[in-house]
Parts: sequence; structure tokens; C-alpha cells
Amino acid sequence: MEITISSRGADPSEALIAAARLKIGRLPRFAEGMELARVHFAEEKNPRIADKELCEVVMEGHGHQVRCKVSAPDRFTALDQAVEKLEHQLTKLKSKFGARGR
Repeated sequence: MEITISSRGADPSEALIAAARLKIGRLPRFAEGMELARVHFAEEKNPRIADKELCEVVMEGHGHQVRCKVSAPDRFTALDQAVEKLEHQLTKLKSKFGARGR
């Protein structure tokens, strides 16, 4: 799986990049055939928003696109929450198309 990591504002740390590659790299076991994952980190500038760190993940493969967007107090928590959401979405996708052999 090809994983692309980008960020708006500050550059992501090496630890964050390594964690993202590790956690996103495990997701294809929930639904085979996912070929591309784009991870984007950003920071919300509005002072009234408590969860400022955003993590958006888009996965593509076999003509399907799975996407999630999560906000959290820090980037690592946002990444963990995004992975949880994607696991749920990929499991649903696998059960939906598993009977047809996709």
C-alpha cells in the first residue's frame, strides 16, 4: 500500500510519520485491495474550538473510496481515532462486498 502523509502549517514529526505509516499500513487486513492512503494533518485556527488538531485519511482501492476526518486535542489522538473509524468502515465494506468476491 502506498501511504502519503502531508500537513498544513507545521511539519509532522518523525514519530508521527512513523506512527501513521505503521497504523495505516495495518488497515488493509480489514479489506483487501486498498492500494492508496492519503493522510493529511492540519490545525484549526479558531480559538473557540477545543479540539484543534485535524486528521483526514482517504483510502482508495478497487473502485472504492473510504474517508474519515477527525479532530482531537493532539495529532496522535486524532490519528488513533481516525484508524478506529477506518477499521469500522472497512469492516462494513468487506461484509458488504465480501459475498461477491471483491
